[in-house]
Amino acid sequence: MEHIIVGTAGHVDHGKTELTARLTGINTDRLPEEKKRGMTIELGFVPLDLENGLRLGLIDVPGHERFVKNMLAGAAGMDMVMLIVAADEGVMPQTVEHMNIIHLLEIDKGVVVITKSDLVDEEWLELIHEQVQEMIAGTSLQNAPIVSCSAVSGQGIDELRKVLQDVASQVKPKTASGHCRLPVDRVFSKSGFGTVVTGTLWMGKLKTGDSVQIWPVGREARIRSLQVHGQSVTEAVAGQRTAVNLSGVDLEETPRGAWLAAPGLLRESYRLDVSLRLLADARALPQRCRVRVHHGTAEVLARVSLLDREELLPGESCYCQLVLEEPLPPLRGDKLILRSYSPMYTIGGATVLDANPPRHKRYREDVLAAMEQKSQADAGSALLDVLAGEKAPVNLKALAKDAQTPVNEVETLVEQLIAEERIFVLPIDGEDFYLMPEKVDELMEAVLRSANRYHEKYPLRAGLPLAEVRSRFCDKFSQKQVNALVNAWVERKAMQLCFSAVACPGFQARPSGEQQKWLDHLSAEYATHLFDPPEWAEITAALRIPAGDSPELLQWLTEQGKVKKIGDLVFSAQSLAEAERRLREISAVDGFTLAEARDALGSSRKFVLPLLEAMDMARITQRVGDKRVFVN
Repeated sequence: MEHIIVGTAGHVDHGKTELTARLTGINTDRLPEEKKRGMTIELGFVPLDLENGLRLGLIDVPGHERFVKNMLAGAAGMDMVMLIVAADEGVMPQTVEHMNIIHLLEIDKGVVVITKSDLVDEEWLELIHEQVQEMIAGTSLQNAPIVSCSAVSGQGIDELRKVLQDVASQVKPKTASGHCRLPVDRVFSKSGFGTVVTGTLWMGKLKTGDSVQIWPVGREARIRSLQVHGQSVTEAVAGQRTAVNLSGVDLEETPRGAWLAAPGLLRESYRLDVSLRLLADARALPQRCRVRVHHGTAEVLARVSLLDREELLPGESCYCQLVLEEPLPPLRGDKLILRSYSPMYTIGGATVLDANPPRHKRYREDVLAAMEQKSQADAGSALLDVLAGEKAPVNLKALAKDAQTPVNEVETLVEQLIAEERIFVLPIDGEDFYLMPEKVDELMEAVLRSANRYHEKYPLRAGLPLAEVRSRFCDKFSQKQVNALVNAWVERKAMQLCFSAVACPGFQARPSGEQQKWLDHLSAEYATHLFDPPEWAEITAALRIPAGDSPELLQWLTEQGKVKKIGDLVFSAQSLAEAERRLREISAVDGFTLAEARDALGSSRKFVLPLLEAMDMARITQRVGDKRVFVN
């Protein structure tokens, strides 16, 4: 692997910087204050070349307790670590805290280096060796090799180089595909270039000329140039220490804690679902306790909302929510370090399960079960979790955006999940949209229940109108999506479609015996009076038809093509065709007037005018001045 970041860790004055200088030939203490005080304050970055041609990026972190925040900024991007313990002092408080941070970040590749071994005798060195083994037991570095050396005399340096080479060969590569994401740990202005930010590229690639989005300001900027280990490059990939020269960006827009990322990738979060682990040597964590949350190179304050208890005891783990006082932009699976508000020391770590959850009520078994499922989820299950939260069918691009995952990775997962029948595909106009099968079944059952009630209430109607299906059950769907979903249900024979209505399988609108008598009488009455039809309310009252049945009978006759409602009037369906036939017989070349139509139909203006207007609407006729002419 070519792109590996190794970081130092350990107590102040245990020889981290001296060892770095011995390995690389470069002293990383660059600030006047660092040189004056003889201690590392800021992060130092240098290349470390090994004998097999592998070049590591080495981060030298401060060891003083006041600069743990700076140490965390460096540790966030480490692939492996050199935990430094001075032979003359042994394990000290910051050694333990740094070891805790490494463990909580799950950095499991590393070397424990006992420095200043030339200052002690063999017996003492053996005691320190045993002390170190005891400290790393049960941690992520429990299987790490232990090497004794001296940066001054050079004793053990060759062995250390060999061990570093062996450990580096075991490091899993970061993904260089998909979205890019870089937490900013340094920012400065260079004359003639402008703003330069540095950081460890967590994922993806950066290329000269690319646009990146700066979080949290939200603006996009163009990459003017790139450097890796002081060398100009046109492309940087995940795992590399990278300096990025941004075009037209001010220093204050990219402080430590900011991010560079693919446009649209990051979203601010004020609430996080996490799996939290409290260190065994920490104090109990009470409900609503205020803590410091470290993510990448950023630090914010937060309150811990415990969901299943009033207090988290040392060494315990639980699911909880972190309610942030300032936003962070984590992705699912990111690691967080928690430190106490005051005094400041590391108390635990957390893994992000959901970066945009709703507020949860406490002591809810369903909430805890869902968080447990998220914590165990693989990439496919995580994608399904995102899809389950969608309010409407989504295409591939939208799903990838909501999952904050590259399109090509989502496409591969979707194909697999479709093959496993865990995703429902809805083809619309040549493009696939996706839904959870459970959502499809849930909607179908709800629509069928509603359709069944609709049949009972309106037995003469064809079924539940599609417009009502959309408004009641699919209000976030487009009309095309509703139509496609209903067609999918029809293909399953789960329901039937009649006109613009859905019905339960096998349903057929049928009038009762008494209703059929009314329908026959009404149909005959309107067929007899083509151009002087009776008022609907009057004829139904005369037949003693109940008020509740009256509109249903009218709709039935309309759907069956027996009558046609024009404005407030009801006509026989034959009226329009017969009117056209008679009017064509009397129409002159220049058309006919309303009076001529009234005489030809033997009716009054009250009925003839609506008929003529209906003919105009149907483009049978058109009005020209005071007359109407036939279109064809």
